[in-house]
Amino acid sequence: MLIGEVAKRSGVSARMLRHYESLGLIDPNERTPSGYREYSADDIGRIFHIEGLRKLGMSLAEIGPLLDDPAFDPSRVIDELVETSKRRIAVEQELLSNLERIDRLHHADGEALLLTIDLMRSLESGDVIQRHKAALGSGVDGAVPVESLSAAVLNEPVLNAAGAMRWALAQSGPEAVRYLAKGMGDLSVVVRRNALQALDEIRRNTAKEELGSVAEATITASLHSGLGDTDLQVRSGAALILGQMRDPVAVSDLLEIAMEGPKDIEAAEALAAFVNEARRKGSELKSRDGSCRICAGTPVPQRRQCGSECCRFSLRFRVLKSMTSSPNCAPTKASRSQQRRPRP
Repeated sequence: MLIGEVAKRSGVSARMLRHYESLGLIDPNERTPSGYREYSADDIGRIFHIEGLRKLGMSLAEIGPLLDDPAFDPSRVIDELVETSKRRIAVEQELLSNLERIDRLHHADGEALLLTIDLMRSLESGDVIQRHKAALGSGVDGAVPVESLSAAVLNEPVLNAAGAMRWALAQSGPEAVRYLAKGMGDLSVVVRRNALQALDEIRRNTAKEELGSVAEATITASLHSGLGDTDLQVRSGAALILGQMRDPVAVSDLLEIAMEGPKDIEAAEALAAFVNEARRKGSELKSRDGSCRICAGTPVPQRRQCGSECCRFSLRFRVLKSMTSSPNCAPTKASRSQQRRPRP
């Protein structure tokens, strides 16, 4: 078959066929009596192999040695191409995400856009000083998308740089909470620790009205999940933060920390705050028989069912007082560890 007919049937131009020949990818040895190249069935089959591998993303420089290899394994080649494609897609997806983040900032001029791009690049720098400077610049007028800054905070291994990034992220208020909450479920312990600290930074530095009920609930749920973390630092950190929030869910964890450490002093202070609050809200309203003055005049059976707030605080006070006065009430490490499932 002559080159023109091969080009017509294969869809590969005559010029490209000559290029393949110049690279040594094909070598039609047969000639017509007139001296024209004549392609055999094997040559045509090789052309289709070349085109197929090209469409899979392989270069001509890779295709030649591959087809000449007697140990050529198609399945291995496919596996390698799949991995290459995944990496390429990941790069393209990251580029798309960055462009969408920048677009949401609605920059009015090119200078602001270039500043954002420069800060985003610096946040991913291998130089910690560059990351630190970028974090400080990111806190000004939301110069960097919250998603990008949140990702930088979660993955920052250096304490000083992480602190600067958390400060910058806290300026965005509740917008960053949903990104940080995802970090609490990450497989990396560094990411989970950073997520915990960043959530607490936002909680402490954002007014309750500005934070909003949704973000507040997300932070609380994230801290609750931290109580079951396999990492002691995350676990104790979540308990202490919940203690500051006066969340009774953390009481048993605080007792364990107070008895066994670390940060036993902080845990004891948190427990004392629970007791003081319960005493303030409940004990001053108690009557001598243990019920509140609001229901003191009612019959005892009805009084026991009183659901008033003062009775609930009074009961909480008595329970906490009993728990903090008896070390036997503290859960053991074994009992607490059984409640924590290792991460997959």
